Amino acid sequence: MLFTVSFYILNILISLIIVLFGKYKNEKRTNYLHENRDPEYNPLVTVIIPTYNEEDVIENTIKTVEKSSYKNIEIIVVDDNSKDNTFKIAKSLEKIYPNLKVIQKKGKKGKPQSINEAMEFAKGEIILLIDADARIPENYISSHIFCFSNNNVNMIFTNFEPYNFKFKPVYIIQELYFNFVKAIFYSNIFVKMIFMGNGVFFRRTLLEKILPIDPDTLVDDFSMATKLSKMKVKEYYSTYPFIKIQYATNFKDLWNQHKRWYVGGFREMFKRLKEGNIAFLFYYLLVGLIVFLPIISIVLDILFKIGMLKITAGFIIAVYILMWVSSLDSRQFGIFSFPYSFLFVPLLIVFEYLVLLLSYIIGPFSKAVEWYKVKRVKG
Repeated sequence: MLFTVSFYILNILISLIIVLFGKYKNEKRTNYLHENRDPEYNPLVTVIIPTYNEEDVIENTIKTVEKSSYKNIEIIVVDDNSKDNTFKIAKSLEKIYPNLKVIQKKGKKGKPQSINEAMEFAKGEIILLIDADARIPENYISSHIFCFSNNNVNMIFTNFEPYNFKFKPVYIIQELYFNFVKAIFYSNIFVKMIFMGNGVFFRRTLLEKILPIDPDTLVDDFSMATKLSKMKVKEYYSTYPFIKIQYATNFKDLWNQHKRWYVGGFREMFKRLKEGNIAFLFYYLLVGLIVFLPIISIVLDILFKIGMLKITAGFIIAVYILMWVSSLDSRQFGIFSFPYSFLFVPLLIVFEYLVLLLSYIIGPFSKAVEWYKVKRVKG
């Protein structure tokens, strides 16, 4: 009994240290960005917005960008031959905003090729990539653009939060998931160069070095990240001001969205392997070991009775505590952080495990998984 209590206390302490260290690193990089900038820096910024069937959100997204306090911008909307009124709505706004250019894509379907084609028209020194559901505060662009006056800064990816959050399970587990990702992965404690492709700034000279983005990739951000990592580019994560996004509104969309992320990630690993980067074989096998650990433990315990299930249970409990601790400062939960985290982390772990298990098995080999469009909330 004493051992069990000590184990839980030790897990909580280690998790708390890891999370606090991750948040410290994120804030340290943010402070460096915003303390070493020149408010007189005034480059042209190109905002690229890929779209496909986004009639419910595209007008508001364009309007929030146009309301930016930073005015030296151009906006390029690339419509992926939408089947709704997206192109018509965006095109009508060209008459109102002279700095807006709306084009229809010619190449392969998907966000990566949309970015490639947008760059043929982009004139900006700094490129900002956002999704069609994004909302940005008026100081979002200016706050980050001034940071590029520092010649050491070549890319910035920014914090985000949902504007459609509700106290329902599908939204709650996404909030838990992203709080964990920000504290553990965006802080670069365990991995380098990982970011979300919605709300990321590039110095044009850097972005051009990794173009074109592979039109066949399911994960444009991870595809870019692997190239940037090979170039040893230093990325900066900015915790404020943040971009607002939409969370998936139902479990079917969430399942397909995360399956695309994981399958796409595993495919990228194998592409890098074919290019001769052996390190990605290690990453893939390491993920496989984690994914199949419960099954391996059961088999080993049945055959050899070596207590592997206890080790696996300890690992799962450690992950649970780490996710719980990382969500305690959620802006969405507020004073309800403790109970929501405590109750819904198990659901998140089971959900992500099942998606990850399926994606690991089919990822490198199946061509059936394609780019998936989640349902948008009008606004």
